[in-house]
Amino acid sequence: AGDMVGVAVHAVAPLLLIVTAEAGLAYRRALTAAVLAAEERKQAQRDAAVRAAAEREQDRLRAERERRDHEAAQAREQREHEAKLARDADERRARILREEADRAEAARRAEQEAQDERERREHEREQAAKAREQAARQAAAQRAADERRRAEQARQEAAERAERERAELLSAGPALEKLEETRARQVAQAAYAAGLTQRQAIELTGWSAGWIAARYQEQRELTAPAPRPALEGASQ
Repeated sequence: AGDMVGVAVHAVAPLLLIVTAEAGLAYRRALTAAVLAAEERKQAQRDAAVRAAAEREQDRLRAERERRDHEAAQAREQREHEAKLARDADERRARILREEADRAEAARRAEQEAQDERERREHEREQAAKAREQAARQAAAQRAADERRRAEQARQEAAERAERERAELLSAGPALEKLEETRARQVAQAAYAAGLTQRQAIELTGWSAGWIAARYQEQRELTAPAPRPALEGASQ
């Protein structure tokens, strides 16, 4: 009703309420903003921690990967080195084997050449020996042929001479008297060789029938073939 004092007295509580309400709202907004800011800081811290953890994990993983890569590289280098050593060793062994094979082949070729040379010389010696043997056989055959020819010639000459002597002995005709014993033997031998009978020999020599028969028996024994050995007869 226009009482300012009363208005002032009665307006204290509402104003306090209004101020308090307004201030509380502002406080609540400020607190909310502070809480949100704190939450944001905490979230940022958590995010930073997560990022840091992630980065650390990434660093760890990267370090682990690098370590594994380094170890793998070292292992690969080690394997490559060992493989190279193995290849070098294989090449050395192969080279040694090739050299040994080459030496063995060279030795085999040398031995084969030596064997061929020995065989050639042996063949030449055999051929020379065969040639000498053949020449010796030919020479022996020639000598034997010459000897046979000379023997045949001598035999023919002896036969001719004996035939002439026999003809001379038998051409004398019947003996007028008993011939000297040596000549009588010659005449008896000639008569036997000529196939004359003992009676004819008796007439030619003047000797007795018994003596002529004895001379004919001697000639038969002299001209009879020699008996063969018992072993030869048994084998036949």
